[in-house]
Amino acid sequence: ADGAVVAVGLRGAMWAAEGIYPTADGWVPPAWPSNEEILEQEDLEKAKLKRSLVKRLAIVKGKHIETLLSIDYMSRWKFSLMVWPLKESSKLSGRGDNRSYVCWVFYEQQDEQSVIRAFNNVEVRLKESEREVVDPDTSIKNEELILRAKDQICFFSKYEWDALTAD
Repeated sequence: ADGAVVAVGLRGAMWAAEGIYPTADGWVPPAWPSNEEILEQEDLEKAKLKRSLVKRLAIVKGKHIETLLSIDYMSRWKFSLMVWPLKESSKLSGRGDNRSYVCWVFYEQQDEQSVIRAFNNVEVRLKESEREVVDPDTSIKNEELILRAKDQICFFSKYEWDALTAD
């Protein structure tokens, strides 16, 4: 993760052992986990059962994005998101409430009708986009985190993107 995406609503988030420790002289706080403990924790995480998910792509207008990003709304309708805001000057976007966001919507197959209903409530025709199965062995870190999460998660890019069309 290069810091380009911010996790929103990740309950019980685990801290990463990357960063300021160990210091140059090897010192770490007494409560800091050892390398063996970190590796053991990673193995436990890998051993957890992954959910079987599907995903669909949606373009959501700014006037509806706050509703979809609400943790309560995501939990009620049982979906997770990866969101990329489009530049206001992008061909598929606009200014203010017409600004668009590209969203990958992740959910379990049995929840499909309720997720489609949730998006219909905010004027997004999710059913019109192609459904894809999420690879359980994905190399995309955020997809892997969504697969392993018990709760709903939203990854929101802190960068603005431009949508190119093949005219």
